[in-house]
Amino acid sequence: MTKHLDAKHSVGIMSRLASNQEGNIIAIFAAAIIPAIGLVGGAVDMSRLYLTQARLQGACDAGALLGRKTMGVGTWAANNNVANAQAIRMFDQNFETGAYGSTGLTRVYTESGGNVVGTASVTVPMALMQVFGQSSTTVSVSCQAELRLPNTDVMFVLDTTGSMGDPAEGSAEPKISGLRRAVKCFYEALAKQNIVNITPADCGETSDPVNTNSPNVQLRFGFVPYAMNVNVGRLLPQNYLADQWTYQSREATTIQIPGSTPIFGTESFPTPISAVVTSLADTGWFNTRADIKQNNVTYGWFYRPSTAAACDGRAIPSVDTTPTIGANTLISQAPAQPVEPDSSLTKTYQRDTLNATRTYQYFYTGNRNNPAGTGDCILQVKATRQTNTRVTTTTVTPITWATTRSVAAWAFKPVTFNVRGLKGANGSWASSVSLPLGTDGAMTPITWAGCIEERETFRGPDLDPTNDWDPIPASALDMNIDLAPTDDVTTKWGPYLNTDAIWQRYDISTDIFGNNPISTNTRTLNTVVISQTNVDTLFSNSQTRYLWKPDVSSCPTSARTVKSWPPADLNAYVDSLTIDGTTYHDIGLLWGARLMSPTGIFAALNAPPNVNMERHMIFMTDGETVVGPSNYSAYGIHRYDRRQTPLDSEPTQEQLVAMTNARTAALCTAIKNKNINLWVVSYGDIGSATNDRLRACATPGKFFEARSVASLISNFKGIAAEISALRMTK
Repeated sequence: MTKHLDAKHSVGIMSRLASNQEGNIIAIFAAAIIPAIGLVGGAVDMSRLYLTQARLQGACDAGALLGRKTMGVGTWAANNNVANAQAIRMFDQNFETGAYGSTGLTRVYTESGGNVVGTASVTVPMALMQVFGQSSTTVSVSCQAELRLPNTDVMFVLDTTGSMGDPAEGSAEPKISGLRRAVKCFYEALAKQNIVNITPADCGETSDPVNTNSPNVQLRFGFVPYAMNVNVGRLLPQNYLADQWTYQSREATTIQIPGSTPIFGTESFPTPISAVVTSLADTGWFNTRADIKQNNVTYGWFYRPSTAAACDGRAIPSVDTTPTIGANTLISQAPAQPVEPDSSLTKTYQRDTLNATRTYQYFYTGNRNNPAGTGDCILQVKATRQTNTRVTTTTVTPITWATTRSVAAWAFKPVTFNVRGLKGANGSWASSVSLPLGTDGAMTPITWAGCIEERETFRGPDLDPTNDWDPIPASALDMNIDLAPTDDVTTKWGPYLNTDAIWQRYDISTDIFGNNPISTNTRTLNTVVISQTNVDTLFSNSQTRYLWKPDVSSCPTSARTVKSWPPADLNAYVDSLTIDGTTYHDIGLLWGARLMSPTGIFAALNAPPNVNMERHMIFMTDGETVVGPSNYSAYGIHRYDRRQTPLDSEPTQEQLVAMTNARTAALCTAIKNKNINLWVVSYGDIGSATNDRLRACATPGKFFEARSVASLISNFKGIAAEISALRMTK
């Protein structure tokens, strides 16, 4: 009864619940609570997973980047695996052990072909997701970093002055040799191609480079070696060089010599005065010491025969009676030194004629009993019936007197020459030009190595040039990097000729020490006799004499526009760099900028269409600015030409150095304004003031000091590493 009632009661309750909707939310909530917990828990746990993965990826990337940067252009294992240690340290700074409750942290970095690859993983515990039986999840990431080279032009502006032949610090190796190695190591580091005569040890490496550069990357190098000039003439179109140019040179001329000058007429036919015959004693046999030639047959004066009989059997010259006639010798003249009004000059001559009968034999000097022969066979002569006839003659030369006479001479002054002959057919260039600088003004070849004289520049208004070049004056056409020449000759360049065409002048008068001071006269005509007819005197209306060559002149190795270089070609070019001359930094930087500017005279080469280029100039010098008044530079001889300094005074060395430093600073700014990265390397023991100027010249953060060859190579490799763009590739 009870069971029946309980069952009936239960059915009633369920029926009432089914028919009554009040309170159904309780059942619905109970049914939905478990899926809701899953959704909320999953969102929370997934957020933790995503956050952990993001931080893990960032740490992996940071480590890979620092590891690749530390490796640079070296190897991954170098310096006790410092690159790997730096990568791990950077990872740990960005993802601490146990972050977000994670466990089981692993991080590994490896390197292959210049690429640094990293992997990392952690186990992340689940919170609410444990309701569904998932207690933890493993998060893994990978990363990859490499130095990837963009399209790049690199222009080397290299100091190749005479001081580059001095030993590098701490070494007997000349600085130029260290520079050659540094450039080659730079090429291997950036182009990742091997130069066969450079070992890994030369570059501080353990193995040759492996080429990991993309074949689609355009990498080009250019060179401007400089001293007091640059060798760029043959890189230019012919119409960029002037057909006429003015040089401090000389010109054949005629001068009048005042005073009583003797003019000698035609010397008369000799008149015999006496003939004296003297008998001479016969000679004995004596060695001829010379071959005898008769009737086209030569009889040697010395043999070494095998036997005495071989000597005795030799043919001998015939008996010779040919007279030996001596020279007609002047023995006196009267008067000894003609003076006005002497009307004639009598000269007395003597000539000897030897008559003799000459007989010949071969004489054997050795032991005739020795069949093998131990002596020499010598041609001997004996003279008999000798007589000497001495004939004395006189001549008469008439003399007239003139109050002046013309003498061929050189005028030393600025001379404008036609140099069109350097321009060959089809755009080619000749190596010399014929100018009237030979004997008595005859045309003679003057060589041209390819250096140039600069176009019109700004002439400073006073003796202080330090404030003349900021900004660059508009009239300084030479400092306009992009200006292309026009028909106006002031926009063109001139050929820098061999110093056979260039002269300076010294004063005739001497100072208290007996020295001839240098003439500072810029325009006065100066002459010296070149036809010596009883005259050996210097004539000049400004009292100066000539000096054959300037104090210093030089033409460096020819420059190169940017191009792709096979390793062998670059190696040969760098080895060809010569050293000479003094240090004009401005001319090197000026032409380094011209040869790589994307908007100048080489724009077609430097700015190829649809190619984004990075441009880097590496300016290396080993010393101070060295400029002298007597130097033959790209601006002529400063003492006389004064193209950059006031005309009314001779420039001093201090003035020229200050001007060159100011021009150099202005060019550094102009180069950087063209979005060219300007790297500056100071090489050797250079003063702090110069290093301060060089540091200011460089793009910020791109100045290096290298006192030794090893540090120069290291700095060049460091530049190569920074030029390569460090980036994540995975």
